[in-house]
Amino acid sequence: MRMRRRNNLAPRMAACEPVWIHEPEALRGNWRSLMPGCRELRVEVGCGKGKFLRQMAQRYPENAYIGVEKISTILARAAMGADVEDYPNLRLMRADVLELDHVFAPGEADGIFLNFSDPWPKERHSKRRLTSSRFLALYERLLKPEGELEFKTDNDTLFEFSIESLRQNGWEILYAVEDLHSTPLGQDNSM
Repeated sequence: MRMRRRNNLAPRMAACEPVWIHEPEALRGNWRSLMPGCRELRVEVGCGKGKFLRQMAQRYPENAYIGVEKISTILARAAMGADVEDYPNLRLMRADVLELDHVFAPGEADGIFLNFSDPWPKERHSKRRLTSSRFLALYERLLKPEGELEFKTDNDTLFEFSIESLRQNGWEILYAVEDLHSTPLGQDNSM
């Protein structure tokens, strides 16, 4: 489902200035300086409206959370709910996933979240899926050696594709379930 276009994007973004990172490339290799003392740096690719990141930032205030979203109107919606006083460990930026090499240094992230990404259902678009080989290679560069990629989807075809892609690309799958919400992990991490 596409979001409706809104005409008031500029004033909404101006109101969210404290959480918005305009030049993320300038922070490459130094993201932790935004939140001194943070234990881990976690990145959500395709943060959507930001609910998941806000919940994680509240639940784990010792970690830094960076939301990445390609579409400005969606990012504005995420930023509206993320007041820097309530979420001092949360920042948002507009970027395409393919630009992340220019934004994060190799091994800089402790974790990457992919939550309910576009499944790109047509086979000819499979290279666009965020769990295809080229994206997995990117995540591997950005993650610390012990870093984790956390992936959630409600699309069975994307789930099966992703499991196979992870295996083919040499990733170790620590935990996989077909119905996350029916597990204790899913009940704790239902965001």
